[in-house]
Amino acid sequence: MTRGGRPMQAALRASGLRSYWQRHYPVLREGPAMAAAEAHLLNTLRTLPLTQRAGYAVLLRTLPLAYWLTSGGRSLHRGSGDASGARRQPGLGAPATLPGFREVIRSSTALALLGALDGRTGKDAAR
Repeated sequence: MTRGGRPMQAALRASGLRSYWQRHYPVLREGPAMAAAEAHLLNTLRTLPLTQRAGYAVLLRTLPLAYWLTSGGRSLHRGSGDASGARRQPGLGAPATLPGFREVIRSSTALALLGALDGRTGKDAAR
């Protein structure tokens, strides 16, 4: 990763998407698959014009706040329990209703899954 990619990488890590992906997509629980997913997403974002990259980074950084506001104070970084004490996995439907977040959530997840599929782990699993 070049120095220019560090702010976007920090925004991705702050977003909570990585923990969300690990909970909802078992293939991304493996280190090499997550690394390939993250690299693919960040390399794709690097091709965007600077203003779009900056907007994307802002939305990534504010995603935890958007989730917290739209989910009644729950954290995106970890599952929450329901009334029976069972662990639930938070979804991103609520913040996806806010302007811009749906596109960032959907495109980031799609790019991450493509990266995992195209990465070394994904190619090995396809054999």
